[in-house]
Amino acid sequence: MELSDRVAIVTGGARGIGAACADALARRGAAIVLTDILSELGERTAACLRATGHRAVFRRHDVSEPAGWDDVVQYTLGQFGRLDILVNNAGINLPKTIEDVTVEEFQRVIDVNLIGCFLGMQRAIAQMKRTGKGAIVNIASNATQNVVPLTAAYSPTKAAVANLTKVAAVHCATERYGIRVNSVHPGPIATDMLTGGAAKATDIPQVRQLIGAIPLGRMGEPAEIGEVVAFLASDSASFMTGAEIFVDGALTISMMK
Repeated sequence: MELSDRVAIVTGGARGIGAACADALARRGAAIVLTDILSELGERTAACLRATGHRAVFRRHDVSEPAGWDDVVQYTLGQFGRLDILVNNAGINLPKTIEDVTVEEFQRVIDVNLIGCFLGMQRAIAQMKRTGKGAIVNIASNATQNVVPLTAAYSPTKAAVANLTKVAAVHCATERYGIRVNSVHPGPIATDMLTGGAAKATDIPQVRQLIGAIPLGRMGEPAEIGEVVAFLASDSASFMTGAEIFVDGALTISMMK
């Protein structure tokens, strides 16, 4: 169990990619603190992990609030005594164009997707540098490269997350903190956020069109993102920091013409 002595915080961990990341880390032995604003679902996800023999707890958490981050970090230290891994997964998307999105909506996406990531990294680095080791994985998006009109708020925040990842990676490396910081860029993943919870998402014309553009011919599964995150969190990725890992079935490179 390559992560048996590690403790991880996974934001947005109640469902989808976040829950898959928590599962992948837990199966490798890490203790997990799931956070989300979806309290009932988050508690259920943590309970499922415990039922299969893993160490997992849930804490309600709005990532856009500094006080919420202070609470989660202290809760993690109280439960498990340390913090080794942070997965900044929590994020929102409002499908609106540059003409339709309001200032308030734009700001909310920034607060969750970018400010939440910044706050998490800042708090995690403060703890991790005391032990001389740590791994931060920020969930960005292939929307940093594949821009569509309905991501007027979402795409800019994910591009900023990718850049902030590099800034933090170089800082931690030059300071010799032993902390690695990488970003994962999922493409279309079969989650409620993308499909709206439709039982047969492939029946949705827009989804069928999207799948048709993916060279591998299908959407990804949350577990496939979780496996990449677990690798980056482990010592197997000990020389990787500041990397952008695209997990999108070759969609991004196929569109670079």
